[in-house]
Amino acid sequence: MRTLIRLLVVLVALAMSGCAAVSKSECQTGDWYDIGVRDGANGYGEERFLENAQACAKHGVAADRERWLDGRMRGLERYCTPHNGFEVGARNNSYGGVCSQLGEGEFLHAYNVGRELADARAHLEHWNGEIHEIQERLDRDDKKDKNDSGSKDETGDKRLTKEERVELGIRMGVAIVRREEAQRAVAELEARGREF
Repeated sequence: MRTLIRLLVVLVALAMSGCAAVSKSECQTGDWYDIGVRDGANGYGEERFLENAQACAKHGVAADRERWLDGRMRGLERYCTPHNGFEVGARNNSYGGVCSQLGEGEFLHAYNVGRELADARAHLEHWNGEIHEIQERLDRDDKKDKNDSGSKDETGDKRLTKEERVELGIRMGVAIVRREEAQRAVAELEARGREF
């Protein structure tokens, strides 16, 4: 179990470090407070400093950890708000556990609502796709010669039988109901998100 937890921590760290560390010019300018503010506002953990320091070491520039930590704390004050937690969750971004000193409970509550919204949007997209696919199949079938039930269209599909059309109609009905449920869920979660 501990191995799994360590692996998850490493994966979160790698996911959050997806953006490049500091540039050569940022290293040379050396405004470590501002770099820390930016990293904190983006929810990076302390491992980000190591990435920054390694990037600057390649250019012969030393990093200032204390200034970076001061700036990062200021950036985390922006990041660790309930409103931002909701936005991070709604974008389906991961959370690296960086708000433990800054109201993590409120952040996590909003973050979880945002994740629910991301899931609801994914469901809505799925059902929209299902409806579109069924409608296209029915439209292609309607364009075929009604008298030639064995012919194939340009996609290689045979003409639908009555049973297949009924089955598609049932699938369409289910998809429409599910889409409406997903639309309601999205609307409710978006409304909840405006409260943060």
